Amino acid sequence: MTKYPMKDFFNSPRGGMLSIALLIMAAEFLIMVLIEIILKPIYGSTIPEIFWEFMDPVLLIIIVTPWIYVVTVRPREKQQALLQQQFNELSITAVTFDSREGVVVTDANNKILKVNHAFTEITGYSNEEVIGQTPGLLNSGRHDPGFYRDMWKILVRDKFWCGEIWNRKKNGAIYPEWLAITAVLGADGQISNYVGLFSDISERKASEQQLRKLTAHIQAAREEEKTRIAREIHDDLGGTLTALKMETYHLTEELSGNEPSSPQERVESMTQLIDHAVGVTRRVISDLHPTVIDDLGLVAALEWQCKQFGKRTGIACEVICADDRDEENKLDKTTAINLFRICQEALTNVARHSGASRVNVEYHQDDAEIMLSICDNGHGLPEGHTIAQTSYGMRGMCERVAQLDGKVAFDSPSGGGLRVTVTVPCRA
Repeated sequence: MTKYPMKDFFNSPRGGMLSIALLIMAAEFLIMVLIEIILKPIYGSTIPEIFWEFMDPVLLIIIVTPWIYVVTVRPREKQQALLQQQFNELSITAVTFDSREGVVVTDANNKILKVNHAFTEITGYSNEEVIGQTPGLLNSGRHDPGFYRDMWKILVRDKFWCGEIWNRKKNGAIYPEWLAITAVLGADGQISNYVGLFSDISERKASEQQLRKLTAHIQAAREEEKTRIAREIHDDLGGTLTALKMETYHLTEELSGNEPSSPQERVESMTQLIDHAVGVTRRVISDLHPTVIDDLGLVAALEWQCKQFGKRTGIACEVICADDRDEENKLDKTTAINLFRICQEALTNVARHSGASRVNVEYHQDDAEIMLSICDNGHGLPEGHTIAQTSYGMRGMCERVAQLDGKVAFDSPSGGGLRVTVTVPCRA
C-alpha cells in the first residue's frame, strides 16, 4: 500500500473518501445527541416518533452537504485551476522554446542544460555538443573581460540583461546577435537557472551599414551637384554678367562720343550676352526642378529631357506614348517628379555604362496604373545579374518606385540591351 504524508493523503481520492466518512459519522453523532438528549426530553411527549425519524436524515443532509463541498469539492476546483495555469505556462514555454529565436538554458553555474533548434540553426552546435559547456564556447574574442564583468554585474543586480554581442559560430564565422538573459529564481529565492534568448542580427547590421553608405553617397551626390551648379553660375552666368557690364561701359563711352565704334554693334553684343545669361539661368533652374512638369505635364518633360539627352550625348532618344493629355492631367506632382527622376537616372546609366546608340522611352497611362519603360540597345546586363550594394543609381530607382507603391523590373529585351520597366498605381 502506498504511504502518503498526512497532507497529501487527505488531498488524495482515498483521503477524500475517509474525510467524508468521518464527517458523516461526526454529524450523525451530533444529531443523535441533539435529538435524544436535548429535543426528545423536552418535546417527546407532544411530537410523534415518526417526526424524529425524518428529522435525523434531514439534519444530516443540511449539515453534511456544505462541509462536503468545503472539504472535497472546493480543493479540487482550486487544484484544477492551478493545473490549468501551469498547463498554460508550460504551453507558452514550449512555444517560446520552439520559436525562431535561439534559446539556451543553463544552471546556476552557467552550465548549459538545453538549447532549442533555432540555437543549432544559428550557431551550428547541436544540443548534445553544448550540454555541460558554458556559453563561453561561443566567445568571439571581440569583447574584453570588462564587457562580461559589467554584463554579469547587471544580471546579478537586476536579474536581467539585454544588449548586442558578437559571438562565433561552429564554423568560425563571427556574427552579431541581440541577446536577452533572464535569471530564474527557485523556491528559496536564489538563482536556479539562466535563460538566454538571442537572434542573429547580421542582416540588420548589413542594412544599417548599407543605409549609411547610401546616405553618404546621397550627400556626396548633393555636394557634387551643388559644386556643378555653383561652377556653372560662376563661370557662365558670372562671366556673362561681367562681359555685359563691360559692354555697358563701352556703350556709355560711345554714346558720349568718346568711342569710334557704332552703338548698334554694342547693343547686339549685349543682347547676345543677355540671351546667353537667360539660357544659363533656365538650364540651372531646370536641373534643380524641371518647371516644364508644372507647366506642360510629365510627357512634355520626358520629351524635353530626351531632347536634351540627345544633344548632350549624341545618342538618339525617342519618347513613345499614347496621346491622352486628359489622363496625364490627373497625375499628382509626387508621382510625376519621381517618374521624371527615374527616367533621368536611367538615361544617366545609359550614357555612362551601356554603349548604346539609341534609347526608347515609352509612357502609357490609364485609370488604374502608369507604365514607364526606358529601353536601350547597349550591352545590357550579364546573365544572373543582381543589383549590387554599390549600384546606387538602380537602388535609387527602386526606392522611388517603392515610395509610389509600384514595381520595377530590369531585364534584357530580345534584341539585346537593357530595359527598365516601372509600373505604379495612378493616384489623383
